Amino acid sequence: MGSIGEAKMVGFVCRLCSKIKTVVIHLYSARAKKLNLLHKIKLLPISLEKYDDLPKTVCESCIEKLDLQYRLLMRIRHSDMLYKAHERYHANGNCPIECPMHSNEY
Repeated sequence: MGSIGEAKMVGFVCRLCSKIKTVVIHLYSARAKKLNLLHKIKLLPISLEKYDDLPKTVCESCIEKLDLQYRLLMRIRHSDMLYKAHERYHANGNCPIECPMHSNEY
């Protein structure tokens, strides 16, 4: 038998979709920490406070969607960084070999 913090809880309301689910993960458990849930949720346009009266659990379906959204956001940020670096490397319209986008075609 594992610790309470690692256990999946049954019959709770999901903080993200507001549905009652049979399997959820508590936001402040070791499992949630391993999944980086708090960080990913804080990127959403919602308020999340540890001691408020709102649900502290998230269902597996929302975790999957949150992970997809997080990966997309990280990909967008990475692309933006590449484009900005690309602009900094340019002089007279040439793309030097040191540019991170040198081999990428438009």
